[in-house]
Amino acid sequence: MKYLDFLNHFSNFAVISHQDIKNAFQKVNNVQLINWQKQKKLLKLKRGFFTLPNQNIDTHLIANKINYSYISLEYALSYYQIIPDITRVITSVSKNSTEKIKNSFGNFHYHKIKKTLFTGFQLIPTSSSNNQFIRIATPEKALFDLVYFRSDLTEQKDFISLRLQLDPKFNILEIKKYTELIKTNRIKIRLINLINWLYDQLK
Repeated sequence: MKYLDFLNHFSNFAVISHQDIKNAFQKVNNVQLINWQKQKKLLKLKRGFFTLPNQNIDTHLIANKINYSYISLEYALSYYQIIPDITRVITSVSKNSTEKIKNSFGNFHYHKIKKTLFTGFQLIPTSSSNNQFIRIATPEKALFDLVYFRSDLTEQKDFISLRLQLDPKFNILEIKKYTELIKTNRIKIRLINLINWLYDQLK
């Protein structure tokens, strides 16, 4: 596997996985990949995932690809300006695994969710010009996910502490729809509390 061939094949890839390399060249030469990293010809994103240097890559796309996921929770709520805090860590929901990743592009935190709840995201264009799209939760699903995963958000005072800035078009019924899929009682109770509080706020 020559670097020029590798470069030509993957020049339009934002993220390159071991499987991509295997599909293209039938095998993965790990020693070669390590040498290319030392020579700054290849950047490691996490084990088994790489990118080429000097590329205009949207970090949101990296978040989606290094762990199959959609952006949600605090980061998505900040993106939509629903919470006032600027969140540096890109928080995502995954159907594969819970993990924290740090690389030269930033910090990425993932929360694993049941397959039935791996939904409620939309596709938006990346900031780069490669005609790709990123998965990001709707505002409603981002708030659902936040309360779903954070056991400290259980009642009115906790929801007030979030300082939510909700659009009048915010659809509480969407949160209700996802809540009906939950079997765990303690999680369901805090989401029902959220729904009731939201109805009071959006009257």
